[in-house]
Amino acid sequence: MSKNFRKFGPVLAAAALILATVASGVSPASAATVRQGTKCAVAKSTKIVGTVKYTCATNPIGTPAGLSWTMADCISANTAYLAAKAQNTDFITSQTSTLAAIKESIDASKHSIDVLNQGIAAAQTKEYIVGYNRLVKPVAPIKVVGIDAAIAAVNKRIADDTAKRDNAAKQRDATKVILAVKYSATQIAGWDASPVSAASSTDVNVQSYGNWIRAYGGYDSAITNAQRSITTLQKVPANFQGKLVKAQAQVDSMTLRYNQAIANQPTLAQTIKAASDEALSTRKSACKAGL
Repeated sequence: MSKNFRKFGPVLAAAALILATVASGVSPASAATVRQGTKCAVAKSTKIVGTVKYTCATNPIGTPAGLSWTMADCISANTAYLAAKAQNTDFITSQTSTLAAIKESIDASKHSIDVLNQGIAAAQTKEYIVGYNRLVKPVAPIKVVGIDAAIAAVNKRIADDTAKRDNAAKQRDATKVILAVKYSATQIAGWDASPVSAASSTDVNVQSYGNWIRAYGGYDSAITNAQRSITTLQKVPANFQGKLVKAQAQVDSMTLRYNQAIANQPTLAQTIKAASDEALSTRKSACKAGL
């Protein structure tokens, strides 16, 4: 509010100065017939009576009609009034446009919330591929409906594959103990490095060792891929929720600003209107006929 007082204060000050000048009474006997309101013929011509300057012009308050001698203080008071009136109009216009802009921003953010909620709802009805059935030909995708179901399905697959991987590791290590009785560490290390080569061995334990190594690697790779899928799937609700929080915060902030503007508007409007009314009153006094 203090900013508005500083903005419109000069208008009040100018109006007060003019009113004080008028109140001092400048109507000397020597003015003869040249007084404010006395008819004149040539627009913009001037006369000075004592210390008072008169200009042939149309009196701002319309009395009398047509050209008449008008005091400089009247002209100044009219200028001050027109400025105050314009500022009052500008304030009303700016307040209206500001409130409209804030309201538009609030509505836009609310619309964003609606769109995000629709996206969340859609994610719960969308079909997601969570794996593939390799027991059929051609390989068929495994699908579930809804993001939550998809995350749950992939988590279950991770749990199942982890159990299978751990069992493969257990069988691998047990078979390695058996092989250590018959084969050297160098031979076993070779099968560790290339489990496929163990398939050509005539020893079923060597073949089994290679198969368990490969099984472990397959399950471990599947778990890694499934964990990437989980990360991708979890981003869907996380992104929606993050955007929802920001949109709601925007709505709350702009609503607070809007309500504050509404609450402050009457006081500010009254103050600025009072400045305009005071300037109008000053003009009426300064432009009165007979001065």
